[in-house]
Amino acid sequence: MNSTEIFQLGLGLVNPFKVINVELQTDSENRKSLHLSIDFERGSKFLDEQGILCPVHDTVERTWRHLNFFEHECYLHCRVPRITSSSGKVRQISVPWAREGSGFTLLFEAFSMHLIENEMPVNKLGETLSEYPNRIWTVFNFWINNAYNEAQHSKI
Repeated sequence: MNSTEIFQLGLGLVNPFKVINVELQTDSENRKSLHLSIDFERGSKFLDEQGILCPVHDTVERTWRHLNFFEHECYLHCRVPRITSSSGKVRQISVPWAREGSGFTLLFEAFSMHLIENEMPVNKLGETLSEYPNRIWTVFNFWINNAYNEAQHSKI
């Protein structure tokens, strides 16, 4: 088993997505970060909003911050397919590891929320995860608003 297969298993990627490259990069301050490149099988089709398999129109390069692997910050890079839907509209698909519009993976967001739930201040969390606190607040506000909107308030 090679490193791409190990990271593919660790990320829980399933067909058509796969890890195609693993690279440990060093920045100017000698900090290391892990960069995983994800791609999809050529000729793959993806479901549109009607549940119909549609061909890929083109791709857009996206990057997400993931949980650290070992002590290194980890980033996922992927050519995200845009499909021509059955209605003729071109739209970007949703990837299974991140919510739309977020620069973080779902696992990173879940870990952040877990630390906040256990009363870690957001500024300290940002420092611990090497992220700007405002980005962490964005994640927090999204999930709190989501929970609030789903809650039953009629009996309060």
